[in-house]
Amino acid sequence: MDIGIQIGQKIRELRTQAGLSQAAASEALSIPLRTYQSWEKDFTTSIQKLINICNFYNYPVENLIRLFQNPGNKDKNPMESETYKQSIFHMALQGKTDDEIFSWFSSRFPNEASQINKPELFIENSILDIYHLRPTLLHGYSFNRAWKKEQEIAGMFGLPSEQIIVAESGHIAHEVVREMVIAPFGAELLIKWSEEKPGFRLGISNGFTTARILDNIPRGRIKNLIFFPMNFTSTEVDFPISSTALISSFLYKSAGYGITTDTVTEEQVFSSMLLADAAILGIGTFSREGLYERMIKSVLGKSTVMKIREMGIIGDLNYNLFDSNGSEIDFPEVVTHIGNFEKESLVKSIGLDSLKEKSEKGGKIIIAGTGRHKAESVAVALKNGYANHLVTDETIADELLK
Repeated sequence: MDIGIQIGQKIRELRTQAGLSQAAASEALSIPLRTYQSWEKDFTTSIQKLINICNFYNYPVENLIRLFQNPGNKDKNPMESETYKQSIFHMALQGKTDDEIFSWFSSRFPNEASQINKPELFIENSILDIYHLRPTLLHGYSFNRAWKKEQEIAGMFGLPSEQIIVAESGHIAHEVVREMVIAPFGAELLIKWSEEKPGFRLGISNGFTTARILDNIPRGRIKNLIFFPMNFTSTEVDFPISSTALISSFLYKSAGYGITTDTVTEEQVFSSMLLADAAILGIGTFSREGLYERMIKSVLGKSTVMKIREMGIIGDLNYNLFDSNGSEIDFPEVVTHIGNFEKESLVKSIGLDSLKEKSEKGGKIIIAGTGRHKAESVAVALKNGYANHLVTDETIADELLK
């Protein structure tokens, strides 16, 4: 039996158990009667509407997903099926914590759960598997923008409100899921700008949120775009989300649609920045260990990270280190500016002064990221004019507004 028909039968069962007519249920859910009737016959609409129905009948949506597993898979090892991963993915989007998700998994699959040493890693990998293998599942959810918070943050930093995007996803516990929620908003911006100007020149920095924004641009949706990297790194730790890796991946996905990059040397990157229309940047912090810190440790050792903290460095933008006043801190073993050919370093990047100059001249410089721990770095970067756009969610927004 088709899954949509099975779900429809369950919805009808839940309504009957609640003692409601179809008319009463449709009125309570604020939908037309005919729409509700069609759902009980064959449910083919969005996951978000399914969640609304389950909430209305006080029925866990993860149980519904589990209920309709392929009967042929019920006695198999759950690790061989995607179904449990889909349940984890949906629970994470609803804001369930690692403890809550793993408690559900343990009750359903106790033998398998007993063999998992790191539940947090297991859950994150399950989420990422579904994100990459079944990306359309995310399309069933709708997330709004926190308009009032956008206006307040814009006022704090003297920016137009349309240059601040805050997704209402603060209830979500997992940073990786919040990145997925933010990404469509960032993708919409890039699509809009590229449509307004053929040959739009876009700088790409590193970062997981940046990677997910690029993931959310459908093949062929952007044409005649010119990419260039905002930095070069000389370590494999950052490779999966480095500027050049993200650009290469997007070029592969968009082959045939005029997406190009003509920058492979420092001189070319420096020239591209002068001509750039926009740049999208990840932002980091040294308040807790992140990818940049791990990258530094892997090449230069833990003592270098300790020196960075002792110097009062709180974060980085495009790998450039800055303190709580926004002053760029010179640390040539770690990072030097593109165009400085006298020094070798772990990272070569477009510097903060160049970002500020481009921002002041009307270039669109976007910070994209999530997580309360990054709020101070975001505030310092915006206050000092290193960026003039922000794509984030309520975790950072709420901290900025405290």
